[in-house]
Amino acid sequence: MTRILALAFAAVLALAPSALAQSLKPAVTIDAAVVHIGDVFADAGAHAGDPLVAAPPPGTRITYGADWLAAAAREHNLDWRPRSAYDQVMIVRATRVIDSDAVKRQLLQEIAAREPVDDAELQLDNPGLSLFVPANAATDLAVDGLTIDNRTGHISAYVSAPAGDPTAERRRVTGRLVFRVTLPVLNHAIGPGAVIAPGDLDTIKVARERVGVDTATDGQQIIGKSPRRPLAAGIPVRLGDLALPILVHKGQLVSIELHTSSLELTAQGTALEDGANGALVRIANTKSNRVIDATVTAPGTVAVSLPGSPVPPQTAAR
Repeated sequence: MTRILALAFAAVLALAPSALAQSLKPAVTIDAAVVHIGDVFADAGAHAGDPLVAAPPPGTRITYGADWLAAAAREHNLDWRPRSAYDQVMIVRATRVIDSDAVKRQLLQEIAAREPVDDAELQLDNPGLSLFVPANAATDLAVDGLTIDNRTGHISAYVSAPAGDPTAERRRVTGRLVFRVTLPVLNHAIGPGAVIAPGDLDTIKVARERVGVDTATDGQQIIGKSPRRPLAAGIPVRLGDLALPILVHKGQLVSIELHTSSLELTAQGTALEDGANGALVRIANTKSNRVIDATVTAPGTVAVSLPGSPVPPQTAAR
C-alpha cells in the first residue's frame, strides 16, 4: 500500500508542469521588442522569461497557429498540447500613432529654417499618413532629405520616428506649400447704388495663386465705392466691379457753387450726365440755359471756377 501511494504521488509531480503550462493566452499586447514565453502561456513557471519571438513592428499584429504553438512549447520544455487545430494566439504591438498633422508641423518647422512660411499651409499628397512608434517610445520626428521647389511650392522629405532611432522606419513624404493671403470681402450681398462702408466688410484667406491682378487686397480699395453689378458675400472683389458712387444724376437739379477769396456765388442747374465725386460733368444753368463744365463735390453739388482761377483739386486730378 505504501509503494502504491508513493507511485501515485510521483505521478502527480510528473503531471504538474503540464497543469501549470496548459493555459494559452489567445490575445496578447506586447510593449517590448521581444515576446516571451510568459506572454503567451499562462503559468509558464521558470520558463516565463524565455525569449520566444521578435514582437511585430509597431502598428501591426501577427497570429500564430496551433502547430507553431506546440513547437514553441516543446522547444521551451512546456508540456502543452493544442486542444484543437484552431488554437492560436494573436500578438499585437502596443503602439502610439503620429498623425499627419504632427508630420506637417515638424515639416513646417524645418522649412521655416530656410524661408518664411508665416502665411503658408502645407498640403500633403497623402493626408492619411501616419507613423507608428512603440507605446513607450518618444514621438519626436526626424526630418532629412528635405527639398523645396520655390517655383511650384512642392516639397519632398523623409521622416522617421522616434528621432535618433536607427531602426525606425523611414517614410517619404511629398506635398505642396500653399501660401495664403488675407483679402477683404463683403459680409452680405450689395447691389449697384449702395455705398460700401467699413461695417460691410469681412476678411478671408485664399491661396496666393488665386489672387488676380484686379483683385482688391485692401479694404480701403473697397470702402466708399459702389458696385457696378450685384456682388455676393464672401467672394474676393474685383476692382473692375467697383466705381465711385454717383453723387449727381442726369436730369437732377444741382447747386452750382463758385468760391474765390473774395466771392461766393450759388446758382441752380440741371445735370446733363451722371457724375461721381471729382468727376467733370456738363451742367445747364436753369436761368440762362448756358451749358458749363463743373466738378462734382458732394451729392447734388458741383463747383465751377472763374477763368484764370485755380481749377478745383478734384478737377485738376482728373
